[in-house]
Amino acid sequence: MDTHLIKKTGSHYTSTSLSDFMSDKLLNHFKDNEEFQNNKTYKILDPSCGEGELLYSVKKILDREKLEYKLMGIDTNEYAIRQASSRFSNVNTEIVVGDYLELFNKAKENLSTTDSHSYPLEMADMIIANPPYVRTQILGADKAKSLGREFGLKGRVDLYQAFLVAMTRQLKDGGLICVITSNRYLTTVGGKDIRNFLNENYDILEVIDLGDTKLFDAAVLPAIFVGRKKTNKLSLRNDDVPFIRIYEELNNKNNVDYKIEGSILDILKNNQSGVYKADNGKNYKVTFGYLTIPENPKELWIMASKEDKEWSSRLKENAYCEFGDLFKVKVGIKTTADSVFIKSSEEWSSLSSNLKPEYDVLFPLISSDNISKWKLNNDIIERTKILYTHVSIDGKKRAIDLEKFSNTKNYLLLHYERLSGRSYLANSKSRYWYEIWVPQDPLAFSKLKVVFPDISPAPKFSVDSSKSLVDGNCYWLTPLQTEYEDYLYLACAIGNSKVMQKFHEIEFQNVLYSGRKRYLTQYVKHYLMPNLFCEESQKVISVVKEIMNISDSSLIIKKEKEIEELLLKAFKINEYRKGIQI
Repeated sequence: MDTHLIKKTGSHYTSTSLSDFMSDKLLNHFKDNEEFQNNKTYKILDPSCGEGELLYSVKKILDREKLEYKLMGIDTNEYAIRQASSRFSNVNTEIVVGDYLELFNKAKENLSTTDSHSYPLEMADMIIANPPYVRTQILGADKAKSLGREFGLKGRVDLYQAFLVAMTRQLKDGGLICVITSNRYLTTVGGKDIRNFLNENYDILEVIDLGDTKLFDAAVLPAIFVGRKKTNKLSLRNDDVPFIRIYEELNNKNNVDYKIEGSILDILKNNQSGVYKADNGKNYKVTFGYLTIPENPKELWIMASKEDKEWSSRLKENAYCEFGDLFKVKVGIKTTADSVFIKSSEEWSSLSSNLKPEYDVLFPLISSDNISKWKLNNDIIERTKILYTHVSIDGKKRAIDLEKFSNTKNYLLLHYERLSGRSYLANSKSRYWYEIWVPQDPLAFSKLKVVFPDISPAPKFSVDSSKSLVDGNCYWLTPLQTEYEDYLYLACAIGNSKVMQKFHEIEFQNVLYSGRKRYLTQYVKHYLMPNLFCEESQKVISVVKEIMNISDSSLIIKKEKEIEELLLKAFKINEYRKGIQI
């Protein structure tokens, strides 16, 4: 497909093997669907059909089953539609060029549970689709707001979300859908509206998180959703929904449970959790289990095996509190003009004397690329400085008075056009043009804190006493009360522990490419603390303080093993050590 068109439309065509996999999933559930056993002609829709690969896969199965059908396809790409039409020349089809959402909106008033005959508004018995993924930033604010109004969407709108709403309205009650989309709605708080929409409108039959398998060239991690449209929205909740999750396994490369002579999709047909070696030479960690959908739609769906759910529940039962009960979990500074505010120490020093910001406004900056486990290298941190335009006065955050910092004023005025063009500051009556967008609390930076990167393949929680500031690609913990400060050492140990790694994987499932995870506030604030006053917790605090003064890496590894043992005892999960190798 033309790469320019991909960038413009967000289209990434589905391979034959993936199309066959999705069609098998759809038609296997169709065979069990009594609603349609008396139908004469089954109507199957793909509203973003491209060259028709998904519809063709469905056709092969329907032909094999000797069923009557009508295929309906639509796409904005005229070339792709010509290709699709040529594949179905002797088949009962309607393949047309057009924008599905625009056509849907023009004729949606005619939609009903009875068949209409104004394509593409015929009610469908089955829908199979790979809708385009185009996020708010690409759509543009106006288009995103328009889609939000038309399809009842809130927050950051993605084009596939509008497709999901439209397809659901066009699907007959009891009809089946199999769709591949971004998996973001499964793993983020922002996906709550789509999760709630799917839960309300479908008996969910299967969810398959395809993770970082790169089954096609989209820049998103995909997931397959299979559902039957509810005939009654008040019907039973979706409990014990089968799910599969697969991600590349980069750790323990020699620890393989199964070798499969086949592709990634062949692995998914095996129905056994474990680490698999595929025919591409890579290892994949696969989890088969059952989906738990919390009553609160804001909470994430939990995709875990029965054993993992039991393990996680036991950990929660034995916990004393969550991180959020003791600490503030905050993202770092966001300037929206990093090249102006953040430079190396050498770059700041090289400025002419009248443009070199005063010493009092330049601070060392902790960034994701200089965070290590347990403790920070202050020499490395000093190499990057941020021009920080805020101070604390009587406990309140204030912008600095430029008249007191003449060099800083001269420097910032050089960048006046760029800084004053930031509308979110310019339109504010209480903020100045030269301010940092999200400065956080100036006073809190000077206190003891725990810092960690937003994205990392392994946890890197570190105690910081250097009074350095924290960049926006990191998060940090500060105590809600002064007496909680010592527990930062315990929090650092828990954040770095294999116990909490396992809990994070079970509860949040936010793995990115190559095994990296997000360590966002929405996850870390729910990390668990054991009994703060038990002997093991107090001992962990002491061991972490010891590590702060150790440079021998082999000795640190011994201390880490000691911490893992202590945490298992503190959480009273000695008998739940499966999956945690110390």
